[in-house]
Amino acid sequence: MAFPKTKEQLVALGYKMQRQSVCRGPKCARMIEWWLTPRGKNMPLDPDTCQPHWTTCPDMESFRRANEVPERGKK
Repeated sequence: MAFPKTKEQLVALGYKMQRQSVCRGPKCARMIEWWLTPRGKNMPLDPDTCQPHWTTCPDMESFRRANEVPERGKK
């Protein structure tokens, strides 16, 4: 299933908009929206494109969790 493309689709699937803030990434500093997923997790979204911010942030590597399993072939 593809990720929803509109805020209306997100709401229909049970996502809830929580707040807006600015990305803390030193190269980014773009406005983001924080949404609560149906599973209770916080997720940053780009307000204009409704995409998860980690897919567009130039600083995404700096936000990786230490316990995340790297993608196959990457360390």
